[in-house]
Amino acid sequence: MADEEKVPAEESEQAPMKISRRDFLVGAGAGVVVTGAAAAGYVALQQPKTVEVIKEVPVEVIKEVPGQVVTVGTTLPASMRAVTLNLDGKSYDVVVDVRESLWDTVTHKLGLRDRINVGCDRAECGACAVTVDGRAVNGCTILSARLGRGQQILTVAGISKGTRVEDLHPVARAFWQEGGFQCGICTRGFVMSSYALLQKNPNPTDDDIREALAGNICRCSEYPKMYDSVHKAAEEMRSAG
Repeated sequence: MADEEKVPAEESEQAPMKISRRDFLVGAGAGVVVTGAAAAGYVALQQPKTVEVIKEVPVEVIKEVPGQVVTVGTTLPASMRAVTLNLDGKSYDVVVDVRESLWDTVTHKLGLRDRINVGCDRAECGACAVTVDGRAVNGCTILSARLGRGQQILTVAGISKGTRVEDLHPVARAFWQEGGFQCGICTRGFVMSSYALLQKNPNPTDDDIREALAGNICRCSEYPKMYDSVHKAAEEMRSAG
């Protein structure tokens, strides 16, 4: 048997390693398995990552009850706010959408349907007027999310002691006595705009009244009696003061 050709050690070390196709496929498969296992192990060992979302309030609503909100200790979406509304001298904790009007919150979430009327729902008729810190504003467009900073919100129910004639605020009573209404849709708004006027000007002229009520519209056109109502209320309030 012929002697095998001997290859010098240096040439043997420098010679490229020969791998068969079968060895390559087997090795490649094993490499994929090891790599996949390593990747799986990496994922398993890593702490779960969360995407931070801009949040405003550390609560999440799970149920809403008139005048009350049940919450859990997580976070609200960026489009929601938890606010405390000071309405007619009472505080109400409620979660609102940032696009939500005061009328919507008071009527639908708090269930206080006797507080604010809505007419046009676009700030043109004044039927939904309330006062915020003494200033007449439209409840259909002012946002509830902006009223949770201690502002004093008053509605027609908040200025009277009750529903009997003698318990009504002088402005509300004067509108009733002088007939400053017909269908009544606009009346709450007129009462609140008149109330805001008389808090600042106890002896208004017709021009003062016209200016103060310019944002209120009566589709029944009872304007002459409304002027009479404001003058009568002003007289009663001056006498009482």
